[in-house]
Amino acid sequence: MPKLYRVFPFLSSARPEEPGGGFYIPPQGGGRLDNPDLYSVFYASSAEAGAVAEAFGRFPEWTAVILAGSPALAGSLRAIASYHLSETARICDLDDPAQLSLLGLRPSDVVSRDYTRTREWARRIYLQHSWEGVQWWSYYDPRWTSFGIWDLGRLSLENIRPLSLNDSAVRDAARIISRHISL
Repeated sequence: MPKLYRVFPFLSSARPEEPGGGFYIPPQGGGRLDNPDLYSVFYASSAEAGAVAEAFGRFPEWTAVILAGSPALAGSLRAIASYHLSETARICDLDDPAQLSLLGLRPSDVVSRDYTRTREWARRIYLQHSWEGVQWWSYYDPRWTSFGIWDLGRLSLENIRPLSLNDSAVRDAARIISRHISL
């Protein structure tokens, strides 16, 4: 499995599962795979730039303001973490045509912005009890793989670093998805 990356509000004093920690999953309900009545989902990307794009892509201009930590988490700052996902992790690959066929899905079902539909297929996959998460191509660039993992048992935290507008991951993401960086 690839190394995974995630951008989140980081607090150096937080334990991994606490707010500000590398494994903390905030309250959910608005995301592509969210079914908080069944599970919490940990979102990540196969590329540093992909994680940055997923975190900030909705903003047309990137300034220091978007790199500030969460207002709900005093003293936090935006950071990028790297994780190792075990080779034994069972991840449902939604970029595999055979898997899509088995699930009765079309590629457009996977990347749809109709989150009611995406949450429905995520629920069905979870209820198969065969998978620890899913992967699909990123909305922002299909070279990046997005992950939604509901069982973190095979995921280990490797590194956390604060983000800046000069960070190579931020610059790469901005270039690839055509965002303006204002220093």
